[in-house]
Amino acid sequence: MFMINIISPVISYFIGSIPFGFIVARVAKGIDIRQAGSGNPGATNVWRVMGKKYGILVFILDMMKGFLPVLIFDYVTSGQSRSLFTILCGVGVILGHTFPVFLGFKGGKAAATGCGVFLWLAPLPLFISVAAWLLTTFISRYVSLGSMVGTVVLIISIILLNNEPFGSGLSLTLFSIFISLFLIFRHKSNIKRIINGTENKIGRKTKN
Repeated sequence: MFMINIISPVISYFIGSIPFGFIVARVAKGIDIRQAGSGNPGATNVWRVMGKKYGILVFILDMMKGFLPVLIFDYVTSGQSRSLFTILCGVGVILGHTFPVFLGFKGGKAAATGCGVFLWLAPLPLFISVAAWLLTTFISRYVSLGSMVGTVVLIISIILLNNEPFGSGLSLTLFSIFISLFLIFRHKSNIKRIINGTENKIGRKTKN
């Protein structure tokens, strides 16, 4: 059991490294998604370049690769959804998505994969976060802004809805803060473009 606990985050990393955006674009259209649109292999760029149905497909696949490792290893290891090793599996799969070994460590921004992780770890806070994400995106037309607002709402929701967010639930609280800051950092170029007014909006052609 000890060895399983140790290697589970590593296995999660390799699962997270599966580049579904790249695979779907290559199989469906024969294109390298890294050479199209914004160059990001995530669901948003796939949506803009290839259309809604492919974007939704990649989002679901990326979300499931975040959800399944955490779910499976939670039962295989400690059986506690907020245990340290389960959370480390979440860290592993998100790092795999953002720094995939199969794509030269240049991956997506982990919004969909992060949703999958928190779908198991904190489903109610996640639903509140997704609602904030969708509302912000609908109003601003910026997917990136919606993702960043949603991740801040996730932290607040976890703290408010957890009976002991700084006690028995401290690991989950710290994990949500880490992931939120990490996601915002990954969006630093988007933040600059939003400030400059050059960020791509939903419904507009992607700028290279």
